[in-house]
Amino acid sequence: MDRCDPTLSAALAFEEASEQETRAAERHLEHCAACREELAAPRELADTARRAAPADGTGPPRTPATGCTAGNRNETGT
Repeated sequence: MDRCDPTLSAALAFEEASEQETRAAERHLEHCAACREELAAPRELADTARRAAPADGTGPPRTPATGCTAGNRNETGT
């Protein structure tokens, strides 16, 4: 990763980047303060989500492309 890539930053924060993408992003982050700063908020969100997840791994299913669970609500919005 020789340039800033916000999409890859999100995948990295949520641990959905490939091993190769992760290594390239980590090399980029060593010298790009802007990307390190941009990655801080998604990483914090991802960490919070992981801590809030049930310990047994159950919970709402994630959509494969985005990991989003927004469409998994019942009619009451919960």
